[in-house]
This record gives sequence, structure tokens and C-alpha cells, in this order.
Amino acid sequence: MAGVWAARTRAAAVLVGLILVLAANAGGHRASADVGEIVVRPEPDILVSQDPDPIVARNSPSLVVNPVQPTNMVVVDRVDRPDYTAGVHVSNNGGGNWQDIALKRPAGNSGKLFAPSATFDSDGTLFVSFVILSGTGNDPDSFWVTRSGDGGLSFDEPSRIAGADTYQTTLAADPEGRRLFAAWLQATPEATTCLLCFAQTGLPIVVSWSDDGGRTWSPPAPVSDAGRMRIGAPALAVDPDGNPAVLYVDYGADRFDWENLPGGIYDGTFSIVLARSADRGGRWEPGRVVDADMVPTGRFLVYLPVSPGFAIARNGDMLAAWADARSGDADILLRRSTDDGRTWSRPVPVNRGRVGDGVPQDMPAVSVAPGGRVDVIYYDRSLDRQGSNVDVLLSSSSDGGETFPKTFRLNKAASNRRVGPQGTPYSSEADFGSRISVASLSGGAVAAWTDTRNGSPDTDKQDIFSASVPLDDNTSVGLAFRLLAGSGILLGIAGVTLFVLSRRARKQSPPAVPSEEPAAVP
Repeated sequence: MAGVWAARTRAAAVLVGLILVLAANAGGHRASADVGEIVVRPEPDILVSQDPDPIVARNSPSLVVNPVQPTNMVVVDRVDRPDYTAGVHVSNNGGGNWQDIALKRPAGNSGKLFAPSATFDSDGTLFVSFVILSGTGNDPDSFWVTRSGDGGLSFDEPSRIAGADTYQTTLAADPEGRRLFAAWLQATPEATTCLLCFAQTGLPIVVSWSDDGGRTWSPPAPVSDAGRMRIGAPALAVDPDGNPAVLYVDYGADRFDWENLPGGIYDGTFSIVLARSADRGGRWEPGRVVDADMVPTGRFLVYLPVSPGFAIARNGDMLAAWADARSGDADILLRRSTDDGRTWSRPVPVNRGRVGDGVPQDMPAVSVAPGGRVDVIYYDRSLDRQGSNVDVLLSSSSDGGETFPKTFRLNKAASNRRVGPQGTPYSSEADFGSRISVASLSGGAVAAWTDTRNGSPDTDKQDIFSASVPLDDNTSVGLAFRLLAGSGILLGIAGVTLFVLSRRARKQSPPAVPSEEPAAVP
């Protein structure tokens, strides 16, 4: 009986292992079968900005969601025409409709509000930062923040964060506490004497923090590496322990864009670098290179470069996304770190289609849902490969950013990238700003982007549109399946090994000796 039981056990182990291995393979086939699928949302997208003026140009939207009341959402944007200013738009029904809200100007300052950024702290207080432009060159003369306790319907008197020459400003809050962080590229008057360029190198990225609701701020601390001469595009995020991190771009030897020189695209590579503090902003570690082979996708303005997508999940994982032309055309790539930015995964293509297929994508934003689902939005030209019309796509991952099997089209009408204010004079396309935005929630994602369907080359009108997508945050299910599949592989190997060893044991065992029972007496 013992031999029969052992044989059945071996057979069962082999069978279970093979079944689980087949299940793992079947799961992989199901995921890969969806690659390239695009889903058009049946619901209409929503006009966020409410400008009757046909020549207003809005871009660079940032969308934030109130953690205490998720139906309360706020979008801020910058306005480039007919004059520079900053916009705020509020929704209290989950993005179903929006209203424009005016920001309060600092007392005694008649400059132009510009380049807003927004964040909610953990108790639902909204903070909006902005710079004040002054002079004939419209240079920033100061950096400010204002508070709202009613979800963006009204604002307090602004408080000053920093002084002049603060470029590429951004704001973020501790997701579990009350500390605020502000980051920017600190220039000098000498660096801004040239047109659309910086006349000096070595300008640092700095960070300051506030523990009293933005009323007072710490001295700015340099967070970028001193040896990096041409840097910019800081993206700021805070981990669950209240530690800030800044993702930025090192432009290497790119004098073309830094000095606004005529010519083609810089033929070198950029680096994406992470600066991180492990003590809530008190001390900053040396930068860690996330990717050293970023190939630029076109010319850009160093004053207002496109920032890489950057997000930190609730478990502390970091995600970086950017547009990269290393395969011949611009694709969206993503890397993930599970050890506070020390090491990073291989770059994963996010956009649908094949890498290097001639369809350019750009300007990604990334966000992570509470359960770990990763959402990335970006502009895509699949429907107009040789032209200037773009769609806004959202690609979602339920396996932590390893694959993006399904893609959603968010916009109902395409946008012409040649409509809007001029950016760099060495590009035929308009300035679409420095970012678009996505916020990931448990039941889906909400996005905001620059849109030109209501404009033309004659008006250059740019609006802000938004859309929401219902999504299952089933990352835990996907992880459980991968663990089960891995266990199946191990069980399969173990079962086969036990079977082989038992066969060998049987072959090597001596033949059984028949028992010598007494013969029956006749």
C-alpha cells in the first residue's frame, strides 16, 4: 500500500504542477492577446475652461483630487494668450462640470500670475502656487502660494515662497501629513539676459518646505548634482513616509536648446536623474541615474520644458515615464523602482503598437491608484501619422507597469498641434505646454489635457478638456495570479524531480526476495 500511495502522490504532484504551469502560460497569452487594443469611451469628454474669448490659449493643466472628498477636483493651467495669467477650475461632482475661479493677487503686486501648480494636503486643504511675471521680458520676480479651505471656491491671501528668477516651479504635499514642498530651477539675472535661453550653466534645482500651511518656508536647498551643467524639468513627488523626491532631466552638452541656437535636434543623449531625501527634506542624497540613454524627440524651450511623468505609489514604489526617440520615433517609456530609487527596472514601452513603428507619442503623465494600478496618459498620432493631429490616450497596467494591455481614447475630437502660441522658433508646431495630467482613483482615472478642437491656425485657441475612465484596480488579483503561476512552476519542477528520483530509486533497489512460507501439508 505504501508504494501505491507514493506513486499516486508523485503523479498528483506532477499533474498539479503541469496544470499550474499551463495556467501561467494561458494567463500570459490572455494578456498578450489584448496588446494593441484601443477602446473608445462612449461618454463625452468635458470642457474644463469656460472662455468665451476665441483667442485664449490655455495649456499645461494639472489635475488634483481632494482626498477627503474625491468628487472635489481642481485643474490649474497657464494662459499664454491674449496675455499671461493663471487659471483655476473647480468641479464638485467628479468632473461632470467645471467652473472658473479667480486667484487672489498678492497685495501691492500688479504683475501677471503665471505657471500655477496645485496640491491637496491630507486634510483636504487646497494649495495653489504661481509666479508673478514682471518687466518687458516677463521674467518671474517672485514665487507664491495661496490656500483654500473650501475646495478651491475661495482663496486666502498669498504667501511668498521665494524671490526672483524662479523657473519651472512645482508643488506637492505629504500624502499622510501636513508638510508642503516646493521645487524650482533657480536662475540669476545674468542667466536671463538672452532671448528664450539661459546665458549661464550650472543653474540648480532647489526645494523648500513649509510646516505651517505655506505661510513660512525653509531656506531653499540645492537638490541637483553640482556637476550637472544643464538641467531642468523638475517633477516633484512625496512618498508615504513624507520624504520628497525630484525627477529631473540632465541635458548633457545640448547647447542648441540651452542657448536657443539654430539647427536641428541635438544628436546626443539626455539623462533622467532622481534626487531624494530620506529625512523629509532635511538632507538630499546624490542623484541616481534612472536612464542615461534618453534620445530627445525635438527642440524645446529651456524656460518651459516638458517634465517627465513621475509618481510614487502608496507602497513607496516609484514610476518614471518620458518620451524617447531611441528607436527612431518618439515612444513612451516607463521604469519602476521598488527600493527608493536605488535601482530601476528595464524601460517598458507604454504606448500601443510596435516600438519604432513611425507613430510618435509624447508628453506622458503617470499616476498610481490606491491598489497599485498604473495609469499613463499621452498624446498619440496613430490616426494621423504624417500630420499634426493628435489624440489623447490612456494606457493602464494591472501588473505594476510591466505590461499595458489596453488603451483608451479619451478625446472625442482630435487636436491640431500647430494651433496655439509659438514655442521654439525651430519647430513648426505650437507650444502645447509643459505637461498634461492624470489622477488615479480606486474606481478609475481622471485626466486633463490641452485641446485645440475649438481653435484654428487663425485663432490659436487652446482649451482644457477632461475625461474619466472606469477601471478596476485589480493589481492584487494580477499579483496573486503571478504568484500562483510561479508556485505552479516550482511545484511542476518539484513534482517532475520527485518522479525522476523515485524511478531511479526503483531501478537501483535489489529485487524483492520471496517469503519462505512453509508448504501446505497435504
